[in-house]
Amino acid sequence: MTYLKTKWFGVFLYDEKKIKDKKLFPKEPDEIAEKIYLMQKGGVLEEEEYFKKHKPVVDDERLSSIGKIGKVKKLYVMGKEFGYDNDLLRKACIKLAMRKIREEQEKRERRITEAVETLDDIIKVTNILLERMRNWYDYFSFEGGDIEDVLAIKVGDKKLDKIEEENIKNLAKLIVSLQKARKDIENYIKKTMEEMAPNVSNIAGAMISARLIARAGGIDKLAMFPAGTIQLLGAERALFRHLKDGTPPPKHGIIFQHEMIKKAPKEKRGKIARLLATKISIAAKADAFTKNFIANELKKEMMEKYEEIIKSKEK
Repeated sequence: MTYLKTKWFGVFLYDEKKIKDKKLFPKEPDEIAEKIYLMQKGGVLEEEEYFKKHKPVVDDERLSSIGKIGKVKKLYVMGKEFGYDNDLLRKACIKLAMRKIREEQEKRERRITEAVETLDDIIKVTNILLERMRNWYDYFSFEGGDIEDVLAIKVGDKKLDKIEEENIKNLAKLIVSLQKARKDIENYIKKTMEEMAPNVSNIAGAMISARLIARAGGIDKLAMFPAGTIQLLGAERALFRHLKDGTPPPKHGIIFQHEMIKKAPKEKRGKIARLLATKISIAAKADAFTKNFIANELKKEMMEKYEEIIKSKEK
């Protein structure tokens, strides 16, 4: 009877007395980390597949296609016997941990994208319903039209009027519910962005940061974009029209929502947008790669340059 056992450094075929055959892994941290990762995901290694012809006894459900599930004789073997030291294992574990961290980051980024798109849908639907509610309310009053006014409305005592009153109030309650959902999602995005991208969030604000990361496809991808691309994220249609029809090129995309740009004189918005995009680019690199918090220094530099732009005279 033969048994099959996989260690972090290789796969071993053995019987009651000795090791009959083995397939050792390459002595590279990346490759060892990849094999451990595949095993943790339930995959079968090609080194394990090699022993399928022996139909060994295995004790891992993952290997049920290789051999028969049963009780396996304990294998006493150490990596150092084959030239695999603990430093190699440590490096492989670090590689594996980094991969898992990246995967978890990507999952969070995808969830942030869903949250941003959901928030946009809620805002759109709420605005439509608010307009409908106010138009409906205008039949009964020429003043007000806010949620409180609608909830306090008294249409009349007739049966038909009571039904109408109930429905317009239900519409107002639905809008209140959507407004609460919007606030809850905004709080979720703010908290998540402060954890995921603290530098970018401090420079651009949580909502703008979330939209930039969602549009870029992740904080790593945003970090790789040049400042000019970040400046125009969200203005792709305007850029396409410029290239196709020769219309004026866009000066900013999503970052236009930033207060520095919105409140600036129109003729200075382009320079301020470039300034903001440059600082976001640096902040994104810190969030994605070094994990150092540099937002305070970046913000100080940005505000000094912003003041120079605002005070300068256009030629």
